[in-house]
Amino acid sequence: MNYKIILLDCDDVVLLEAETFKVSRLKHLIQEGMKIKLSHYVYDHKNEQRTHYNVKTSLSGVGIIGEYIGFNEIQFNSIRDCQILKIGSQGWQKGKLKINICISPHGNNLDPVCLEFYPDAPIKMELPLGDIRKLVENGSPAMPTKILFKGNAHHNII
Repeated sequence: MNYKIILLDCDDVVLLEAETFKVSRLKHLIQEGMKIKLSHYVYDHKNEQRTHYNVKTSLSGVGIIGEYIGFNEIQFNSIRDCQILKIGSQGWQKGKLKINICISPHGNNLDPVCLEFYPDAPIKMELPLGDIRKLVENGSPAMPTKILFKGNAHHNII
């Protein structure tokens, strides 16, 4: 994942294997799935009743030989192969989707799910100079053949 991160909008589409999701829907489903996994009920055979077991609370710290080490945040990360369809783009782009979830064991809510997209291929960016070159190559009479830069240095456009 050596390339630049592409920011995802809520209406962009993510293809994971065979399933497609809008980014907003994928974030919601991940968050709801984590809520369910972090809060379970355990059946107590001795009292013959179901008791609530909060995984977040149990992960809030660790006791080690008389010392207690508390945790303020727990992070879960996953990297998946995917394809992204951005609004206004030319088509699907292959890459990696990094899913990051931070959980505070002391709070009642999950932090927002963070999705980062790393394209497999570098992003091609059209620079204004490229547009100028195209116009010059096509023989546009309105375009100059020299450009004045700072320091009065002249550069020919080829």
